[in-house]
Amino acid sequence: MKAKKYYLYARCSTKTQKTDSQKRTLKKAYPDGIVFEEKLSGVSKRRPERERMIKQLCENSVVVCTRMSRLSRSLSDMFTVMETIRSKGADVVFLHENIDTTTSHGKLVFGLMAVINAYQKELINESCREGREAAEKKEGFDRWGRPDKIKPEQKQLVRDLKKQGKSYNDIVKLTGISRASVYLILKPKKRRQYNETLKEFRNLKKTEDSLKN
Repeated sequence: MKAKKYYLYARCSTKTQKTDSQKRTLKKAYPDGIVFEEKLSGVSKRRPERERMIKQLCENSVVVCTRMSRLSRSLSDMFTVMETIRSKGADVVFLHENIDTTTSHGKLVFGLMAVINAYQKELINESCREGREAAEKKEGFDRWGRPDKIKPEQKQLVRDLKKQGKSYNDIVKLTGISRASVYLILKPKKRRQYNETLKEFRNLKKTEDSLKN
């Protein structure tokens, strides 16, 4: 049987922090492991060392992290990374959480976590759908998704002022209506285009939501 090859991944959240403690812990557990050290802010989504490490993975490879949070800052991203790692025939070990997917127990624990994560995502999606539907049913909202507070007489005043040769800035000052709203009143085609685009976007979202169910 081919010997396992260990890839030790250490990451700090800021450039001022150091990964020395992580590397010591990783090397103590797996002395022959290859270290990949990431020194980027947690805010940044770029993980060049993690990507370089994943490219080298193959069957019998094992990625080792001190904690789950070192592999990724979010659950959704972590499970995406895990799927990529597992697709290469590799496994993962998290020392602090005592999770080792090379064992049947580790596979079971991580499988349960993946199910819980998928369930949470579905709850969030369902909540967002219900929120959008409730907002769209409220009276007094225009097709832009915001209250339409501009009365017909105000719109006519905007048109009249424009006919008098007033500039956009003058009309905004005289009416108190926002520049964007003034523009849309005077350019109805642009508004229709926006509404059509918004409608298409909502249809796409409905299709996307139905595929997720």
